[in-house]
Amino acid sequence: MYIVSKDKKSIINTEQITSMYVGADGCTIKADFGNGKGCQIGRYNSEKECQIAIEIIAGSFGKSDLCFMPENSVINAKINLGEQKQHHISGKKTKGHGGS
Repeated sequence: MYIVSKDKKSIINTEQITSMYVGADGCTIKADFGNGKGCQIGRYNSEKECQIAIEIIAGSFGKSDLCFMPENSVINAKINLGEQKQHHISGKKTKGHGGS
C-alpha cells in the first residue's frame, strides 16, 4: 500500500515503513524507514487529531493500494460524531437511571 502525504508532495511505500507515530511535538505524524531515515507525512492541530488520523490510516490497510492522509475536515467530522454520541437527539445530556 502507498500513502500520499497530507501536503500531497510525496508518496510513501508502506512496505518500507518500520514505524508510524505521532511526533514529539504532538502535532505531526512521522514515518521511519528500514534504512534509518524518516519523514513527516502529516501535520495536524493536536495530538488527538493525529491519533484519529492514524486510526483512519490503520483502518484502510488491506482495503486499497493507495491511501491519502486524512484532511482536517474528515478528522473534525469524526471528532464531532464521537461527541454527539454522548447526547440525546434533542441535544440534552442523556439521563442516568439508577444508582444512588
